[in-house]
Amino acid sequence: MKKNIEQIAVIGLGRFGMQVVRQLEKYDCDVLAIDERESLVEEAVPYVTKAMQVNALDQDVLLAAGIKDFDTVIIGIGENLESSLMIALTLKDLGIPRIIAKAKDEKHVKLLEMIGVNQIVQPEIDSANKLVNSLTTTYIKDKLALSKDFSLIEINAPSAWVSKSFGELALRQKYSFNVVCVKRNDEVLFPTASTTVEENDTLMIMASDKNLESLNRLF
Repeated sequence: MKKNIEQIAVIGLGRFGMQVVRQLEKYDCDVLAIDERESLVEEAVPYVTKAMQVNALDQDVLLAAGIKDFDTVIIGIGENLESSLMIALTLKDLGIPRIIAKAKDEKHVKLLEMIGVNQIVQPEIDSANKLVNSLTTTYIKDKLALSKDFSLIEINAPSAWVSKSFGELALRQKYSFNVVCVKRNDEVLFPTASTTVEENDTLMIMASDKNLESLNRLF
């Protein structure tokens, strides 16, 4: 594996898991895909660093696959509750720094939380929330929930901010916004206090959902 880049393993290559590995292929990271089904493992091969047809319920098998070398492990198994929980417990026992798991319902969510899974994803609910956000807050181009209360959003720069520096705008002090980066033409900029907002800039902002409501009056 390459050094100094993200190491991510995906266990379970159903619709969710396969979509994850397809998206990760776009980024510079090492990806290990694991599933018991040969056809799905073969389908994942073009998108990952390594694909393995193994039983992820076997801790010795996971250790042999080098699972402890991975920074993040994503459990894409949602329908089989027992398998999902057993794998999560194994990964927790092995000291995986970041465990992300798919959940099928609230009971599944609560059990994963009890195990100590770092992030829990409910694809259907997340998709519905994203759709509602896009309908009710038209200025938001994209939104990613980072937790129950915090989100990362992508917006077009409000006209009131154009030609002003981030120092002048004082977004952190006024709104508790953290501007992560600015997309300008084909470049990505990491703004400083002296960076001036230009027309057609796209901003990536991290903030609590409560504080994001203050954006409404700017559009």
